[in-house]
Amino acid sequence: MEGWFAVYWRMVGLPLSRMKGFCVDKIPFSTVESMVWIGLFCAFGLAVITASAKKYPWAQNRHLRITLAVAPIMLLCMAMGQGAFPLSLAPTAWRTPLAKVLPGPALPYSDFSRELHFHESRLVQEFASEEYASLSEPEILSGCNQALDHVLTVLNLSPGRPVRAIKSMGPITTLLGLAYGGPAFHDPFFGELAMVRPEDMPTPRYWRLIGICHEEAHAKGFTREMDAEILTELALLGSSDRRYRMLGDLMFIRKAGEKVHYPEPLRNEMIAMRDSLARVESRQPVVNAFRRLSKRMGFQNSSGKYGSRNPAEAWDPSHPFYATVLGLLPKFDSLPAGPLR
Repeated sequence: MEGWFAVYWRMVGLPLSRMKGFCVDKIPFSTVESMVWIGLFCAFGLAVITASAKKYPWAQNRHLRITLAVAPIMLLCMAMGQGAFPLSLAPTAWRTPLAKVLPGPALPYSDFSRELHFHESRLVQEFASEEYASLSEPEILSGCNQALDHVLTVLNLSPGRPVRAIKSMGPITTLLGLAYGGPAFHDPFFGELAMVRPEDMPTPRYWRLIGICHEEAHAKGFTREMDAEILTELALLGSSDRRYRMLGDLMFIRKAGEKVHYPEPLRNEMIAMRDSLARVESRQPVVNAFRRLSKRMGFQNSSGKYGSRNPAEAWDPSHPFYATVLGLLPKFDSLPAGPLR
């Protein structure tokens, strides 16, 4: 079904991904953060000895130059392999989008509206604060790993590597992530997953839980943001655990670009975290400066890549997120009945 990519993934991509994942998940600190520091340090050292070559004979040592050049070259390869850019060198960024591999039928706005109301109503009626609070990040890391494997099996897609860890982002990756608008990442070069620390970016609990599942979808071999969002939604809504379905409902309505109602505890949490975030951002002058620079240069992340609707945009019956998700949901027999199932 996935053509040439399936051959590549079976022969090279998946074994390599599993090997890298097995190694990097066991390292207790961020490999990406460490590599960035090493690369910058070596690049600085290379610049210094190049400038000193005429004055100091030892600075002309060829082996020293080559050694110092290795880390910056690796850093460049890491940068070119990120899925955030159109010319990413990561092979998984070139695979056919799920919305084209598994296109859903045309979705009239009336059908979308009925489905949106269904998820909104179910969330409001069934939301339980105790259940919501009981779902920890380690638990959803393990649960979504299994749920995503099930989704790939149901959709007859190539399997992905097991995910065992998601780490805290370090100072540099946090700075770049907050400035760019990507406070969590999967690095295709090392296969590492990381997320911003709560104290650096206060968010509601659901954001971190859904974000973990999203990054795991990337690690399964899907670099494109829209693909990761589609797989995350299917993994959450298709789960037999009501807490996961609750997150799936929340994800569904928050991306819709429509006026919706939230359970009061969730609404209170959103307000509290919004205020906390404002206080934290007021103490991050460097991040704010880089954020303004990123916006001025047109580098900032966009919600459109994730399938989130702009409230002002006209309805697209072939919406790559909603039409695809709702077209695939009937494949999951365990799902509770809904308007389109």
